[in-house]
Amino acid sequence: MIFMSEFTAISKVSTELKISSRTLRYWEASGLFTSLRDTQSGWRIYDDHAVQCIRITNLLRHLDFSIKDIKEIIEKQTVATLCTVLKKQLSKLNQAGSELKIRKEAISELIDILEDETTLSLSSLENIIFPVATERKKHVIQKLQGGFKMESIKSKFDEVSYINLAPARAVAFNAIGISPEGEAYEPVTKWLDENNLTGTARIYLFNVDPWPSEQQPEYGMGCCATIPENIEIPEHLYEMRLPGGTYAVISQYDGDPSYGWKKLDALMDDGDWEWQYDESRPPGLEEHIETADGGFIIPILLPVKKK
Repeated sequence: MIFMSEFTAISKVSTELKISSRTLRYWEASGLFTSLRDTQSGWRIYDDHAVQCIRITNLLRHLDFSIKDIKEIIEKQTVATLCTVLKKQLSKLNQAGSELKIRKEAISELIDILEDETTLSLSSLENIIFPVATERKKHVIQKLQGGFKMESIKSKFDEVSYINLAPARAVAFNAIGISPEGEAYEPVTKWLDENNLTGTARIYLFNVDPWPSEQQPEYGMGCCATIPENIEIPEHLYEMRLPGGTYAVISQYDGDPSYGWKKLDALMDDGDWEWQYDESRPPGLEEHIETADGGFIIPILLPVKKK
């Protein structure tokens, strides 16, 4: 297992747990754990405590716990706190309806288990949550493998908004790797900070060649940020022109945009949707908007045109 070494690189944690590096960066920015920097590679690395917090966060996210509640559980590490959060989550699920039966049963099972516990540590917390959360994850995966479906035409189309963007000049950087989001994102945002441009820039991630696939673990990711026309771009970055136009927007997913992309894929396969992907204006964009608490929301923007 990767978790026995003193420090573990972000790429290895991302690969082993199947969590994108941008999700790990979001969780860290939310205060769930901290990382260090490898002095040779410059990559984020995690000690054993951080990796354990990542595993616990990942398990609780399978049960749809909020980042705020997960942070409280990790920080306080008490049975009382965990029970309080579990009961609050169960109350929400009771109001949500029968389609959430699996999650309700998982939460109830965790509460029953805790009746025999008096103390709580990160290790015991993980051991308690693991079998319940992984069973919940298995049901979710099976549902997705059976086909991504949405409840009604109304619910599908109501989740989409449409915006018109003006053409823009952007500074960009591309990276290739097993989890290249951070490697693409950081050179651009570092340069923005150094030139006092962060407050006015819109920051996007987008896929580049080689494209993600099950057969190829390494893929390409680009990051760009809108900038004024008169700003000189350094040699290690490049200029990109965003064409503007109409974009369909699915928003706003905390930390990991994969759910938003599944929504858009389902819409593009639906004959009733009056829009289609505009291949003359690639690529699809993931806008990164930093929140007041240091996290991110990530709207998905797809260039579209009327059918």
